[in-house]
Amino acid sequence: MELKLLLLVAVGGALGAVLRYLLQSIVEPENTPYATLGINLLGSLLLGAMFGAMAAGVVLNEGTVLLLGMGVLGSFTTMSTFAMQAVDYTQHSHTSSALYVLMTVGGSILLAWSGYRAALVLIS
Repeated sequence: MELKLLLLVAVGGALGAVLRYLLQSIVEPENTPYATLGINLLGSLLLGAMFGAMAAGVVLNEGTVLLLGMGVLGSFTTMSTFAMQAVDYTQHSHTSSALYVLMTVGGSILLAWSGYRAALVLIS
């Protein structure tokens, strides 16, 4: 393992976590799950677009991919918070919890694919 690559992931992770914190802090506490949903959907779209751009021929070195993909977007999006919010929703409504899970998982996959395809088409 190269120390330089490890540091790029660490710096990117710090940036992504700070961005998520800032976005979630401007949202009212009762709307936090919507912020988490939006962050996860946006992160999926951006990661899909990055890989779509690479598939279209944009050359990104390993350090850039690790900094942006694993670091920034990996810490910007949050599976653990999503999972706990889904569990919390079951205390109030199983329907709301299922809808939240479907919107997050389905929406993240759809937006990752959309970002990938859009970048591929726009750049090719």
